[in-house]
Amino acid sequence: MRHSSLTTIVCLYLLATSVCVSRTGAQEQEEGRATKLRRELASSRRVGYLRQRIEGESQQAAFVLKDAYDNKTYQIIAAPGLDLADFVDRHVSLHGETERGAGGTELRFAAERVTALDGKKPVSDQGTNIRPASFEAAAARPIQPPRELSDVRVAALTDDLPAPSEVLQQQRSPLSVDIETSPDSYVAGPPVTGFDWLRPPAALTSGLGGRIWVRAEYLLWLTDSLRTPSLITTSPTGTPRATAGVLGETGTSTLYGGSSINNDPHSGGRLRGGFWWDEAHRIGVEGEVFMLDQQSSQYQATSTGDPIIARPFFDMVNARETAELVAFPNVVRGSIQATALTDLQSGGLWMRFDPHGISGPCEASAGRKLDWVLGYRYMKLKDSIGIHEDLTSLDTANPGTFVIEDDFSTKNTFHGVEVGAIYEAGNGPLLLEAFSKIAIGNNHETVSINGFSDITELGLLERFPGGVLAQRTNIGSYSRDELALIPQLGMTLGWRVTRRFTLTAGYTLVYFSNVVRAGDQISTDVNPNLFPPEATPFSGPLRPEFAWRESDFWAHGLSFGGDFRW
Repeated sequence: MRHSSLTTIVCLYLLATSVCVSRTGAQEQEEGRATKLRRELASSRRVGYLRQRIEGESQQAAFVLKDAYDNKTYQIIAAPGLDLADFVDRHVSLHGETERGAGGTELRFAAERVTALDGKKPVSDQGTNIRPASFEAAAARPIQPPRELSDVRVAALTDDLPAPSEVLQQQRSPLSVDIETSPDSYVAGPPVTGFDWLRPPAALTSGLGGRIWVRAEYLLWLTDSLRTPSLITTSPTGTPRATAGVLGETGTSTLYGGSSINNDPHSGGRLRGGFWWDEAHRIGVEGEVFMLDQQSSQYQATSTGDPIIARPFFDMVNARETAELVAFPNVVRGSIQATALTDLQSGGLWMRFDPHGISGPCEASAGRKLDWVLGYRYMKLKDSIGIHEDLTSLDTANPGTFVIEDDFSTKNTFHGVEVGAIYEAGNGPLLLEAFSKIAIGNNHETVSINGFSDITELGLLERFPGGVLAQRTNIGSYSRDELALIPQLGMTLGWRVTRRFTLTAGYTLVYFSNVVRAGDQISTDVNPNLFPPEATPFSGPLRPEFAWRESDFWAHGLSFGGDFRW
């Protein structure tokens, strides 16, 4: 069953990846032509916010402009006779030639003509829509758009032809450039042509955007429960001592164990963040760390003998079910406490990259982005189950007190390589992020079993190794390394509150294969001759015995938080 579940998850992951890749061939030809056209236009056109050079910037340029197409800052060199002073602090369109500065590092643009896109007032950051500038008409024959480029509505590709008044309308995006225009927009020189390149790149319109981001989330998750045998039982008053608390006998019921425990929703936190190396959002680094609050379940009871309390086990000497008594009338009184704990935490660091840029596979339009991830995943899962008894003998012929304790604990520490994909899309203030990842690596498994019995008789305390289910035959610390997989699926919806801050809500599923859990390491097959003080001479099988028992683990649930980007 475990291997079937793992195979299903891996198949779903591979299917999702193959669907994405299968779209490449169908889109590549059309997107390749559109991208080539944009690139050709972008080499001689720049649109953005023009400002005066500030102290510390290039001394060879009096003006700088941040381009709306590639989000890069250019040093603007004006051609002789072209005065750009009247266009400072305004959105403009420049016609000229892109060139490299000294050393090939500084981006420069030699401007020959300029078009104001915002009338005679500065552009407000609170603009609402992109509206086409009104350009001076010129007599020229119309040019029909190329048939194969469905997303390009103008084809004025030469300097001699005028720009049509119709400009390709683009979808509103929370990170799109707002250009406020007016009918009296000023035109200096021939109008700019080829308006399809005004469309912002995917890096500005896709997903949550932002070059640096931090996201903090509250988690409300469910985790795979601990499964244990029946650990504490009871029987009705009047049950004979020989059958009290014995599994399978009439009236015996389980007080703790025998079913799933630690399966209630519990809280946690997750912190994610990262940054892009380039302004086009093609290569970046991202990381996360999350942990859940320690989940615990506890049972405790005290009895003077009525009600009956017992700890069941299978007698390997006599081959029958039996029980150790915690409370029974006129025999023993006492208290018992059982505690189970589960801890989960994880972290990761990975590279995030889009090698194809804005025209890559699976990007159907601006406003959508698909990135691949490759990096490192760490995860730690810890469990423990402890049973503590405090007993007093009521048999006057055998007085004394007893403290008995059994402890079972496990730890899984995973280190591995993680690969996957992250998809982002934006539509107005509504944002979507979905991811699929899988990590493969080494899981270091550790199992620790301990137990002791403190017996006090006539005022003399003596400690013996071994309790009830933890005896010298299985007590110890055991460890080994196993191959494990950790697939993850998740989706987050966001609502942009401000330009930089977004409220988020999402869902995450995590699966951890080949783990050891504390409940699985408990064996109820016991040789009663091992009970302290051990029978001399000893006889019978050496049971309980330790054996590796593996299972799988999952965790899933909701997340609520906020995302800040700048």
